[in-house]
Amino acid sequence: MAFIGKNVIENLTTAMYEDLRIIYREYIQNSADSIDRAVRDGIITRDEAKIDIDINARKRYISVMDNAAGIPYEQFVKIMSSIADSTKDRGEDKGFRGIGRLGGISSCETLIFSCSAPGEAVLSICKWDAKRVREILVDKTQNPSAAELVDMVTEFSQKEYDEDTHFFKVELIGVEKTSEELLQKDKVMNYLRSVAPIPYATGFIFKSKIADFASEHGFTIDEYQVFVCGERIFKPYTTKLYEPTSNGQKKAYDEIVDIAFKIFPENSDKPLAWMWYGISKFEKQIPSINPMRGIRLRKSNIQIGNENTFSAHDFYFETRGCLYFVGEVFAIDEDLIPNARRDYFNLNDTCREFERLLHPLFYDRFKTIYHYANDYKKALQKQQEFQTSQSDYQQKVTTGGFLNADDKQAHETKLESQEKAAEKATKQITMRDQKGKDDEVLSRVYQALRDKYPVKSTPAKLKPLKEATKGQEYMSQKLSKFSKKEQKTISRIYSILRAILPMDTANMVINKIQEELSK
Repeated sequence: MAFIGKNVIENLTTAMYEDLRIIYREYIQNSADSIDRAVRDGIITRDEAKIDIDINARKRYISVMDNAAGIPYEQFVKIMSSIADSTKDRGEDKGFRGIGRLGGISSCETLIFSCSAPGEAVLSICKWDAKRVREILVDKTQNPSAAELVDMVTEFSQKEYDEDTHFFKVELIGVEKTSEELLQKDKVMNYLRSVAPIPYATGFIFKSKIADFASEHGFTIDEYQVFVCGERIFKPYTTKLYEPTSNGQKKAYDEIVDIAFKIFPENSDKPLAWMWYGISKFEKQIPSINPMRGIRLRKSNIQIGNENTFSAHDFYFETRGCLYFVGEVFAIDEDLIPNARRDYFNLNDTCREFERLLHPLFYDRFKTIYHYANDYKKALQKQQEFQTSQSDYQQKVTTGGFLNADDKQAHETKLESQEKAAEKATKQITMRDQKGKDDEVLSRVYQALRDKYPVKSTPAKLKPLKEATKGQEYMSQKLSKFSKKEQKTISRIYSILRAILPMDTANMVINKIQEELSK
């Protein structure tokens, strides 16, 4: 008979997860499955169902509790003492390996599971001596089998309870100092807002559009009421995209103006997945201050991996491409199976087909979108720069704002260069508009960019402007109380100041001198 050693337990507990907060996801996942069954059986309604997480850092205590169906008392011992032998359905249930509940063993002194099933006046309790588990795992003198180890560290009991109460509860008692992040409420909430199967934030205006698209195509987005220390949590999607400021605050630099959808494959009665992604001006990679940046992969609305999952599996043409977008891919096919760590799928034929179907969008289309957006923005900026310089030139001519003929010539030389760049930019914008007129996404991007970088009209030609402004005064010529020789000297001083000082400083000094000499 084969001997399964104690190290199997280590692999399923202390060595399973890089981020300890993943145990919250595992327990929420199990609660979600229990809620689904309770709703199907008519025990509770979807609106009544909830998952409560309590974190008490002072007492070093954590609990995760749902109000679903629990486990009947006659099945409790068998189910809770079975490891990697889940009765769940891979095609329907979110958790199905029977190992997720062991995650807490690595982080506390005692791990307790308790529950009561509907109509049963029994409270069933399973207590794990988690500290002893870890001691045995590192003790080279003890070599029990995996089954023997479980029997050594678990204790079962039952007692009378209110038959009208039904729930399942996980408790971590004596959370270890090495697992401090599990007790940091704000960090736990931020993590769960990203990974948990919860609704979109109320302020996310596109949530109804996403729900309507899903309903229209027969897709389900599993959502549950999850509370952390009494506060309900939501996916923190917003329409604004922020960047950090120098004073430690944030400011909006872009926004999601619309969303686009895609089904994989497009024309199939049994799609593998579907997605939505935000349409913005794609001005730059989205800073990390935005918690939901990147395209997130989800199965049963539980996140798989993080914002870099698609990038890590070479979906993008260039690594930076993953951080220009916001959105979600919802895997549907039952053969798209999250691996044990839930950072990607098991590699099978369906997974490879999934990758093949998504590749054109992620690798080619996404690159085209943000590269074209950047080119279009630069073209608009060149038009704006020319118009701004034109206005500056006209004002200087009108008010006698040039230092001298050389200064005027320098402005005209700069304008001529900007004029050529603006003409080239106009052609580029026209070409992009023509090619993008039947492309809803790019058309929306270009419109958003035009709104931010408006160009009043086609920039006027420089030559007529120069001819209409001949013979105007320079700054020193306004100083009529000075002789022409003195005016030339003043003009030379102005030129020297312009040459040795930063432009803003030079202009400030020159204007001040001009003001004083005009008195």
